[in-house]
Amino acid sequence: MPEPLRRAVHELVSEAVLNCQEVLRYTEPDQAHDWKRMTLIRATDAADTMDMASMLIAAYCQKTGTALDTLASYLQTRQQRSRAAGPQDKDREELAGILSDPVPDQDDQAMSLQFSWGQRHAKRALTPEGDPQKLFTEACLYGLRAKLCDDVDSLDSYLPPQMAVMARRVADVLEEPQPAQA
Repeated sequence: MPEPLRRAVHELVSEAVLNCQEVLRYTEPDQAHDWKRMTLIRATDAADTMDMASMLIAAYCQKTGTALDTLASYLQTRQQRSRAAGPQDKDREELAGILSDPVPDQDDQAMSLQFSWGQRHAKRALTPEGDPQKLFTEACLYGLRAKLCDDVDSLDSYLPPQMAVMARRVADVLEEPQPAQA
């Protein structure tokens, strides 16, 4: 990957990660007044930023001769859905499973599958948030954001104690960014 493209992709991924961290931040209890608006805004910001990274890489691939059908398969265009259409039936069915709403029409296998996925999400939500990989990922995001904002002390005010300790450790080991050596 050419160095200028690599740097642009790194910048976009970093921006997306910060938006993902804000999605997590707006799920915390002290943000209850604004969670709907801000989780959606930051989640879509993250998705849009990753789309920009994908399109930069795709443009480079196209420029260097990657066939359009190959490029479409790399971009996984068959999976693409427009947010403009809003939530679809399958989204509502998965939410029904998460919230333990009534079971959907059993004759529609696709909808039953979405409902089952929702039930699995709900079941996992009942277990303690002890998955080490998940906790570590969240701690890294919180610690990174706190360090970048020079607000490490705020971690104790909105995170559960175990998460705050981990996030503080992450923030403490981060050094001030130094300009890259040419």
